[in-house]
Amino acid sequence: MTTITPGLKETIQREGYAKSGDIGGQPKTTYWTPDGRILKVAPSWHEYVQKDDKGKVIASGIRDANLDKGWLLQKPTNLQIYCPHCDQWHKTQKEIAECERRHSAIIKHSTLKMQRLMQPQEYNDRLAKVEADVGEIKTLLRQLIKDK
Repeated sequence: MTTITPGLKETIQREGYAKSGDIGGQPKTTYWTPDGRILKVAPSWHEYVQKDDKGKVIASGIRDANLDKGWLLQKPTNLQIYCPHCDQWHKTQKEIAECERRHSAIIKHSTLKMQRLMQPQEYNDRLAKVEADVGEIKTLLRQLIKDK
């Protein structure tokens, strides 16, 4: 087990857990998650175009896609709680419980759907049994007709 010295702890707090500085010539930017964690990541620049209902361009430019993940450029003042169910952040524990309930419902629905998809094999087995029973009934009916 490695012990963290006060100097190393201070360095980690200052620079983050990842290597800081340039990586392959690209500088890293410091981001914060809504729950207060520090991330040092290269910016992910993307072009964007916004159009109105008629298709006319109303805005365009370049944006940092890391901000779309919910990361912040400044340290958050009101910390939020990380939700492992949706991989996002919520303001209260009640919202996380609701998210867990919705996530469980989705999993239950998906499980039932998969079970229904797996049912054709059972359906084919039942159909084969019914066909065998109908064959026996036909044989019995033929014997009854011959006996009369």
